[in-house]
Amino acid sequence: MLSPKARKTNCQLAAERDQREHRSTRDPRVAAARTNHSGTKGALARPRRNTPPGSPQGPSPTKAEVYQPSLVPVIAPIFQSTGWDDEVKELISQLMPDTDEDRAVQQLVLHVKRTLQPLFPGVEVTGFAHASLKSGKAFGVAVPEVDIVANISPASLLQRMQQRSPKVDVKKLQKSAVRMCTDRLVAQGGLKFRRSAFRGEEPRVTLLVPSSLGIFKDAIPVDFSINSVTPFYTAALLTECGQIEPRAKALILLVKRWAKDRGICHAAKGHLSPYMWGLLAMYFMQVGVDEEGPLLPTLDCFKISSESSVKRNVRRNSLPPGLDAPEKPSTSDMVKLSIGQLFDKFLQFYTQRFNWTGEAISIRAGRRAPPSLDVPLHVVLDQDGTSRIAPAIEDPFNAGVNLGTIMNPVSLARLHEELSRGNEMCTRGASLSELLQPWVPVQDVPQQTSSPRSSGSSPGETEEPTSRTMSASSSA
Repeated sequence: MLSPKARKTNCQLAAERDQREHRSTRDPRVAAARTNHSGTKGALARPRRNTPPGSPQGPSPTKAEVYQPSLVPVIAPIFQSTGWDDEVKELISQLMPDTDEDRAVQQLVLHVKRTLQPLFPGVEVTGFAHASLKSGKAFGVAVPEVDIVANISPASLLQRMQQRSPKVDVKKLQKSAVRMCTDRLVAQGGLKFRRSAFRGEEPRVTLLVPSSLGIFKDAIPVDFSINSVTPFYTAALLTECGQIEPRAKALILLVKRWAKDRGICHAAKGHLSPYMWGLLAMYFMQVGVDEEGPLLPTLDCFKISSESSVKRNVRRNSLPPGLDAPEKPSTSDMVKLSIGQLFDKFLQFYTQRFNWTGEAISIRAGRRAPPSLDVPLHVVLDQDGTSRIAPAIEDPFNAGVNLGTIMNPVSLARLHEELSRGNEMCTRGASLSELLQPWVPVQDVPQQTSSPRSSGSSPGETEEPTSRTMSASSSA
């Protein structure tokens, strides 16, 4: 008698779905077959990747972002304070993680480590809480505030994954390890699988930590990855910005919260990630605050630069010819701008002053200048054949890498749309609650059938995301 076929885990099913979608977009024949089968006309296949760097990409069928109904709809935050600056101060106080949340994250770290040690005895686990877990539930599952990183030696990965070939695909090995760890965290650790994101440079999965584990009071989504460095850079830069200029840390948190609520912070959909939004805010504080001069120095002045730049092959002190690091003017007789005013000027800078086609966002250089020659431009093509240049965001820790290559025509249009909307609302004196109204596609605005809650409240524990997340439970 044949034994029953083993049931596949949620992570395996999501990975297979991700691979099928990836193959279909690369192979025009498969894409055409899917198009004919679904009855959709005019779909185009993704161009092959053997095009020269910087060359325009062919128009690819980017999936539209749609509204997914929530059992308890998320609305904009409601503030007790009145006035723009006071509302911003109240929100910032809510965004700062407290000691109880840090302690809970460390408890989760120990729980994950104990769960994974039977697989990888030498595993080291690190946790990062980038903002408070009590506020901001719009797109909460799509963009978690907690990162859990398992650090595993390459030798342990090779041994456990039984790789004997001298030619090892590190990316595939990392993905397989993430799947294996995820299956154990779900089966043995009590966590719940939500989505996977395997197409980026750092494969990760989003898991839900239920309150039944006794770690968090409410169910909290977290991102899990192996040997990732971006969470470390995000936390380190945010901490140092707060030490150099407290307003810088507050502005970064505010920018990320705004981008998250407005649906332009989900990297799996081609939007800028929270880390990239942090870089945009830092660059603005280096070059865009004319009233006070640079509020942040160049990357060379950060401790993380001396610890990481050499390892990541960054050419330090290599500013464009003729440009030197600016001197910060004396502010003894100068009135400092409030965090609310800085956010207003952040929107003005990227709406009216920044040159999106000829200027690079580089916290390493800290000066307004074109991208360096080793940073490739990213050109995207709309469905009508119109070409546009995506932002050139230089990776501070990896020379010659443009982080803006993640963007697609839809996300690029949404980026400029939201910057213009925010600038217009600040100009006419709109409230912070109105500015942070969670984004929903216009054609999919639902009829509210249940009592809403403020985005500062806690999500319920359900098997599906309970916030206004974007489509597709398994994202690229």
